[in-house]
Amino acid sequence: MDVTGDSRESVEAEWDFRARAAAQWDERSRSSTTTWVPPIMEALVDAARNSPLAQFYPFTSHARLCFSTGGRHWVGDGQVLPVCIALLPGGTYSVAHKNDPAQVLLETTSADEAVATAVASLHEHLQA
Repeated sequence: MDVTGDSRESVEAEWDFRARAAAQWDERSRSSTTTWVPPIMEALVDAARNSPLAQFYPFTSHARLCFSTGGRHWVGDGQVLPVCIALLPGGTYSVAHKNDPAQVLLETTSADEAVATAVASLHEHLQA
């Protein structure tokens, strides 16, 4: 993976990694009785990857799918986008502003609807 976060290959590689990790996440969720996290991450990653969000670097944090303009946002390579999609108990997705999770834009059981809402809220980032 390109550590600068500039190339399209590193975005693709990160999505490939995230897809594999989501499948593992869901498998653990299905087979565990000790987690509240529903097995719905794989559907979310797939929907996001097949949307305009695919141009950004995906990452997970606290059962949320988040996006960045760079591959290593934690060291200043890129900016974390202001929306994330969280997994909630009961198989629900919550689309919210990253800095204010209480400001929920949508709660839905549809990964496609969650992604569409996230895309709509990022219109200024998508036009750049």
